Amino acid sequence: MSKMKIAIIGCGNIARSAHIPSYRQLPDECEIKYFCDIIKEKADKCVVDYGCGIAIEDYRDAINDPEVDAISVCTHNLMHKQISIEALRAGKHVLCEKPAARIYSEALEM
Repeated sequence: MSKMKIAIIGCGNIARSAHIPSYRQLPDECEIKYFCDIIKEKADKCVVDYGCGIAIEDYRDAINDPEVDAISVCTHNLMHKQISIEALRAGKHVLCEKPAARIYSEALEM
């Protein structure tokens, strides 16, 4: 069985304190392929700090990569819906930080 390839979208506090450490505890099951942030320096810092992955600025690069199995959405909740829906439409598994949506109707769309 091959490892699940993960893309972390948003490299702020929740990614660094919860999502990334959790994936790193499963080295035989998954690997982080991308760290993505609109502030490229944050993604670059994750690559250096964790010794893995590729730093990118556009989350669509990760979503469109056929090797990526799952997207971890760790952005501001304003972007949760858009990123999650795009990832789901691309056939990716999605783990979205809470709250998943700002309002109920957005959650239903997701």
